[in-house]
Amino acid sequence: MTLQYPPTGLEESFDIYRKRKPSVTLVVKRNVTEPTLFRNSSHDRAETQEFGDKLHAQVNGEKFTSKERLTGLSLLRELDDDFVDDDYAYNEPTDLESSLNVGTLTYGLAGTGDQDFAIKSRVVEGYTYTTEEYDLMNKETRNAVYESGTMRDDEGNQSEALFDFVKVQPGNDLVHFITLEAATGPMLLYTLHNILNTGKYGARETRTGRNIRNEILGVILGNHDTSLSTGELLLEFHDEGDNLEASIGDYISTVQRTDWEVYGEFDGADPFPDWFERLEAVASREVTDADEILREEFTDLMEAATDIFIDDD
Repeated sequence: MTLQYPPTGLEESFDIYRKRKPSVTLVVKRNVTEPTLFRNSSHDRAETQEFGDKLHAQVNGEKFTSKERLTGLSLLRELDDDFVDDDYAYNEPTDLESSLNVGTLTYGLAGTGDQDFAIKSRVVEGYTYTTEEYDLMNKETRNAVYESGTMRDDEGNQSEALFDFVKVQPGNDLVHFITLEAATGPMLLYTLHNILNTGKYGARETRTGRNIRNEILGVILGNHDTSLSTGELLLEFHDEGDNLEASIGDYISTVQRTDWEVYGEFDGADPFPDWFERLEAVASREVTDADEILREEFTDLMEAATDIFIDDD
């Protein structure tokens, strides 16, 4: 069984020039399952933003995008050797032809050095914030140990090196609105896959297990812009202790435009349609024919993009 895509929110075929800008916004809840360190300008804690009289951790969307892009590249290499050029490395493009893959078509690409080429991203991931207060006093202290496994070296000298981190704790989750502009169906499928199959984020994530579990609370389709703001949600529609899904429903129903189709698990949304449930099942690789469909969808996208970028050059 193949995939069906909605007539609203997506482009039917790939093109460089965006004469129309239909959009799809995914309402993603990022459930924090282990203490997670998000840091930007400060090495030991996240940036913060105040809503009301409470501090919330502020996270740049690129902190999530970079990890999800790597998940996607791993999938492409697993599905078909031809999906990613042998010379391509993430964030190290050499030339346009070797850098062309589903990842760069979806998330964009900019040539570096003497190279002069670019592909505009179809994915917009803005800032997000923790839904509850971020406690700067709740520090996790780590000791710097020697090879012996203790804080004393082989001569008996005591190490005084300590590391303090203020991590986002389990239960203090994040709502992230991710918008695809003028994207095609395979781009939506690819983005969904990367969100649903990435579970390790933040600094020092190589020293932890899965620390984030993503779930899709809703999807919004529109003929024009459907982007939403987590800051606006928290500032105007959500207080600490409120039911999060109710707050999201209140927010979206307030800002909703007439061309929007809203589906999801919150008040005011229609139930997820069959096409989306099938799309999510394939993206999460929960069905037996998932890899076959992913391979077919990505092949179609790559053929269309190659015709435009390379053959028409």
